[in-house]
Amino acid sequence: MTNRGRADAAGILSEFPRATIVFQPIVDLHEWRVVGFEALARFEDGAPPPLHLDRAGSMGIRAELELLLIEQAIEAMHALPSELSVTFNASGATILRPELAEMLRDLPRQWGLEIYEGATTADLATVRERVTELGGTLLVDDAGAVCADENRITVLRPDVVKIDRALFWQVADDLDAKARLTALLAAARAAGASVLVEGVSDAEQVERARELGSDYAQGYHLGFPAAASQIGEVLADLHRSIGVDAPGL
Repeated sequence: MTNRGRADAAGILSEFPRATIVFQPIVDLHEWRVVGFEALARFEDGAPPPLHLDRAGSMGIRAELELLLIEQAIEAMHALPSELSVTFNASGATILRPELAEMLRDLPRQWGLEIYEGATTADLATVRERVTELGGTLLVDDAGAVCADENRITVLRPDVVKIDRALFWQVADDLDAKARLTALLAAARAAGASVLVEGVSDAEQVERARELGSDYAQGYHLGFPAAASQIGEVLADLHRSIGVDAPGL
């Protein structure tokens, strides 16, 4: 993008509601400990982030909004325990932007990129190469939703496949959902990827995730999203309430 294009995009972005960044714990189900966080945006108007991202996309500046949110997350994450990883959400086109490479190249912690589940014009093999070149982890977000299917997993060969929470919730009493999930898990294992289940909201769902062979999980039972300044309290509460371990506890 030209300097004029960046200036125009910045002007348009200033019309969007202000966003803050929160972090949700990711738990290793084998070791029962927090291993990282997903960085999430919260807009001050209370609207869900996809609404603003879709609006930005319709204006041709989705990548600029995603880059702005990732930049904010990088600034905020320095208050987190340094030994824990952080993942950022981005569309395929944004992952290939040179500005993102500059942001991520020398980060002082492990990091990952969660590729947006929607359609993308980006070449998926190039996306995989870029993340590997930068030294990060590649995650397929919301597998089972929109375009995050077995083919995307096979082509991307991600490090982690994140199972969409709606699909995970349906598995208990929906045979079609169970078959869909089985196919996604098979694709993940064939690609050599670990599996993370989203939307774990109680102890029963923790056990269900383990029965499915999931390696990691996140959800309200395993920690609500919180500002970086509040993460110490979140981790201590997790340890007290359900025995999850974390650095410094």
